[in-house]
Amino acid sequence: MGAKDGLTAYRGKRHFDPDQGSYRPLPRKKKGRSLSFGQALEDGHVSFWLDGSKLHGGYALTRFRTGEGPGKRESWLLVKENDDRAGRGGTPDARRARSVRSGRTLKRVAADEGPGQPG
Repeated sequence: MGAKDGLTAYRGKRHFDPDQGSYRPLPRKKKGRSLSFGQALEDGHVSFWLDGSKLHGGYALTRFRTGEGPGKRESWLLVKENDDRAGRGGTPDARRARSVRSGRTLKRVAADEGPGQPG
């Protein structure tokens, strides 16, 4: 499978582009059998390599809440792999996290769009 374009995050109904670039799925096995990226995603855990303008290296995305049941939302956790592209600076500064397309922070996106307005 080739590299894919577009790294996009969603917070509620607001749209925020934290980075721009491509990703490459990394192999995953379950019980000795190779899984496709789609199967791994459905299973709730995928690993991939990011080549973005801000994010680089290996990452894992794990579902920790299925969203089943009334009023429940699916939740995922993105974790940076401990590879040669991992920073040593600790937690990123949320004030500097900006959309690569608009330059706006997530707080500015929310303020500009108002409550419940899709971006």
